[in-house]
Amino acid sequence: MLVCNGSFPPDGNCEFSNKPAEMRRSMAAEEWQDIWEMANSHSPYRTFPMDRQRLVQHWNEVSKDYDSESMSLIDERIWGLLEDMSVVPGGNALDIGCGTGSLTSMLASECSHVLGLDISPGMLSVAKERCSSLNNVELLCQGWEEFLPERRFDLVFSSFCPAVDDVRSVMRMDAMSDGTCCIVSLGGSSGDRLAFDIWEELGHPGMSMEGFDPIFPYRILKEMDRRPSLRRFDVHEETEMAAEDMVRHLVRYFSLFHEVDERVKKVIADSVQRRSDGRRFTLREDRTVSVLKWTAI
Repeated sequence: MLVCNGSFPPDGNCEFSNKPAEMRRSMAAEEWQDIWEMANSHSPYRTFPMDRQRLVQHWNEVSKDYDSESMSLIDERIWGLLEDMSVVPGGNALDIGCGTGSLTSMLASECSHVLGLDISPGMLSVAKERCSSLNNVELLCQGWEEFLPERRFDLVFSSFCPAVDDVRSVMRMDAMSDGTCCIVSLGGSSGDRLAFDIWEELGHPGMSMEGFDPIFPYRILKEMDRRPSLRRFDVHEETEMAAEDMVRHLVRYFSLFHEVDERVKKVIADSVQRRSDGRRFTLREDRTVSVLKWTAI
């Protein structure tokens, strides 16, 4: 069942009203939940069992060069949308998967207190340095799934967090909030096709990140009469790098999901070679960033 009684955490034992209209809404919400699960089934995060140690190691390595000029510009555009949509109410906020703390620091400029949550010590180390001058930011190295707060938050926020990918996560965010919830993620088939082409060569056709599109929780919340709002903007990026650097980048990405042996390395190297001039590689990405906001019960 989807519609919960507000208890924390949601226990799945919620009861629906006998009113026909409410029954129709609940059924429609469950249909969208099934559609979302189907979309998620094509994600590498669901196809391959996630090893916690490997996940932490990956994000620790990524933290060294995660921040970039283009990412900073994207964060500034996200912040502009958050302001336009009146997402930040002041008060206290929870930032799920805060990463290097870019948006955490922005939230701190409007909130009395911000708790940033992440599983990666490497990411949190960068965030700690970024927020060192802010006395209203607290950083906690803990996974979203096991996080049990002692209080509710005025804002529960998540930005590009792979752990927030199903209806249970949405309902947990809702139950932790006394005010506003917000999810920022990529929409649709955002990104470069190279990684998905490599997945196909490795025997895993149809891989997709479509399940991270906030359109799915938007439709579920809408069917629940929660009056969500969804805004999007498009980003086009072109990044030129040495072909060997692109190979290293892809090896690191694929190692998140399974062992990268010599065969996998060869598939990656050959794919990069076919799309480069031999020495330089241009990564072209057209992405849609989506911001979903709703008011918690």
